[in-house]
Amino acid sequence: MILKIENLKKYYGENKAVDGISFEVNSGEIFAILGPNGAGKTTTLKCILGLRRPDSGNITLKGTYSYLPEKKELYNYLTVSKMLEITEELSKNFSKENAINLLKEFKIPLNEKIANLSHGMLTQVYISIVFSENVDVYFLDEPTWGLDPLVRTQVLELIRNKANNGKTIIYTSHILSEVEKIADKVAIMANGKILENDYLDTIKEKYLTCIVSKNEEVDGYLYKTTEDEKIYVTTKDKAKGKVEPATFDMIFEAIVKGVKK
Repeated sequence: MILKIENLKKYYGENKAVDGISFEVNSGEIFAILGPNGAGKTTTLKCILGLRRPDSGNITLKGTYSYLPEKKELYNYLTVSKMLEITEELSKNFSKENAINLLKEFKIPLNEKIANLSHGMLTQVYISIVFSENVDVYFLDEPTWGLDPLVRTQVLELIRNKANNGKTIIYTSHILSEVEKIADKVAIMANGKILENDYLDTIKEKYLTCIVSKNEEVDGYLYKTTEDEKIYVTTKDKAKGKVEPATFDMIFEAIVKGVKK
């Protein structure tokens, strides 16, 4: 166990940004925190890293870490090369050589000013810096948001390679297709709470859809209503009517909508 969260709470006035969540992450795992905007994903990461002070709860984090924030902001007046030099001065875990190699893979010119980079290019520079830190845990907040499909694939491969080499990845996302490709464990958040937390394969095995008449009800999440039928996402032991497999997209949507019957 490299990270343990126990009953973490963070409120902003009446807004319960994080409302009593608990989970554990083991070394070498890729752990994805999923949820819609405002679910509490970013606040959770910031509380873990000490960037926000929790109202209550316990956080145990072992080892060194690096952090890719939600807002990918660097010093606009610097060149990419100068940004690497400054990072090298500030961090004993940083490899400038590795960062340069990653930037070459991303085709980012070292002599370009940060101010002249597009959002996607800026994200690639930030990712190159973060992944060139030799640490135990990588915290990544929406690491692929705004990237084109080819670059997104490169980033997912970087994440997978880090995990294969024994590193731990904890990241937030709302792109379900990429999560299915690489995540070991998943926590689904909404309104500050964790609604489901398990190995991805276990979650996909646990739920299915069942179709019943409009007058019937099922103990589960109401996913959709048609003119004649209701479609539920529920666990196998509670299913009835016409039963079909549930995709992860359907499971996620049903749990987040939270229309429980």
